[in-house]
Amino acid sequence: MKCLSKLAALVRGKFRKRRQVLGFQPDLHLIYRYTSGHRLCNDQEHRDTRSVTFDIVAFCRLAAEAVGAKAVTDMIKIGESLNRVFLVRFDTGVEAIARFPTSLAGPPHFTTASEVATIDFLRCQPGFSIPRVLAWSSRAKGTDVGAEFILMEKAPGLLLLDVLEDLPSYDRGMFAKTLGEYERNLLDLRFTHYGSLYYMNDVPAPLRAPTLIEGLSPDDELNSKFCIGPIARCDFWEAEREHMDIDRSPWRTAEDYMKAVASREQKWIADFVLPGQGNRDDHIKWLSLYTDLIPALIPPLQEQKRPVLWHPDLHASNIFIRSSKKKGKVSPAIPVTVSSIIDWQGAWIGPAFLRLKVPPLYRTHDVPPGRLLPAPDDFDSLSGSEKETAKEIHQQRIRHKLFEVSAFPPEVLDMEAREERVYLEDLAQSTWKYGLIPFRMALYDILRHWQEIVPGEDPPVLDSPAELEDLKLHHATWLQHQELLEVLDREFDLGEYGHVMGDRSKFEMVRAAPWKKLEYIEQGKDDETRRKRSLWWPYRDTLRDEVVLER
Repeated sequence: MKCLSKLAALVRGKFRKRRQVLGFQPDLHLIYRYTSGHRLCNDQEHRDTRSVTFDIVAFCRLAAEAVGAKAVTDMIKIGESLNRVFLVRFDTGVEAIARFPTSLAGPPHFTTASEVATIDFLRCQPGFSIPRVLAWSSRAKGTDVGAEFILMEKAPGLLLLDVLEDLPSYDRGMFAKTLGEYERNLLDLRFTHYGSLYYMNDVPAPLRAPTLIEGLSPDDELNSKFCIGPIARCDFWEAEREHMDIDRSPWRTAEDYMKAVASREQKWIADFVLPGQGNRDDHIKWLSLYTDLIPALIPPLQEQKRPVLWHPDLHASNIFIRSSKKKGKVSPAIPVTVSSIIDWQGAWIGPAFLRLKVPPLYRTHDVPPGRLLPAPDDFDSLSGSEKETAKEIHQQRIRHKLFEVSAFPPEVLDMEAREERVYLEDLAQSTWKYGLIPFRMALYDILRHWQEIVPGEDPPVLDSPAELEDLKLHHATWLQHQELLEVLDREFDLGEYGHVMGDRSKFEMVRAAPWKKLEYIEQGKDDETRRKRSLWWPYRDTLRDEVVLER
């Protein structure tokens, strides 16, 4: 707080000298600090890592110059977590969006530099409507602002999140198709390597791929302006990984990428996981077994594994829409269409079979591969309420399938055991975080589909029958634990790490509900299980838990 007070005094001094730049009195605590609730797990640390400080006078001066205004009349915080986001208003009546990444957003420089280059690159292509970047800096010490930032145009249209519940079911379904067709445009870009996009000057020559787009002339302006460089995805830079000497791309093949992930995690576990926190050797062993399977997990067709760019976080808060009279291929008219898609932070170019995913907005479970979607089983025998539930679930699956059919090429859409391969690769990115049990079970699921993946070959044997039975029992316990977390999250309306929206009083009320923890612990069948359950409780302050620290 002393640092914040000194900064406030400095800003007040600058404010008096440059009053014409600031047309409002900033609340520095609101602007710099995280104020959107508290977390039951390590609250202060989470709040600190989500806070950002910068020279607000310098930023307002730079922002005003960027839009041709004399002063900023207000900065309204409209979002905060990985990024601090502001609606910036100017004396000319213009509005813009400013975003400052926190330390959780990704690697310094690369996170911002890659996002800006990706936006600019896509704005050069037909079919993409993305707000223009007005000013930016990927180097905190590169400007007087003292922090990385992006200032961009305010997106036109209506935020989908604000109107989604009001859209009729038919309109929602047709928009799944519209959104899929929008994303499908990304497949027209045939990149030569895997990695992230950058401006040429933002990446040292040894870290650049030699080529960018298949068949692109060396004299093309895109070749002199953009390049593929190190992957900006967070997991390659998280914690100690930021300072590790590891392979971060560009990669030429899908096998190179997948092996780089496994090797990275093995090296991090070996070098940085402390004794007593778990069995490091087991993680390294199973990642090695996974690495041996990688060549077989990669599909044979180039269209299935070619490098593709895909939006990294497509949800209703990143999509803007407008009314449309455009004629569609499926329906006579499309009620709404995409006016803009924002937030390309962490975008990367990866193997098509891993990158092409249905966004959370439309993703649902138990949707079979391919183009066909069977009707609900035994529908006529269901009761009235059961039929309504079955109809809603089927509608969700229809939207999921509409997006898939509209966005994915046939080679990926019809691919056998694709979801199993994607899930396994996701878990391989952080076995220590999610645990060996789900990772080993995902490996087992791959072996169950082995004939679909490698026709005519018997699957390798990774477990004895007794070990497999033991794994299934542990996995059932793990699933029960996950279900408990979901129940708790719903009951208390909790977010990640026990996030409680609202003021301090609501947080204290939730935190003062110890019976749930006692209930969970007492479900253990013996003293040792109960001791473990006390450590597994998901909302404990792990950094201050003396039992854990002693272990």
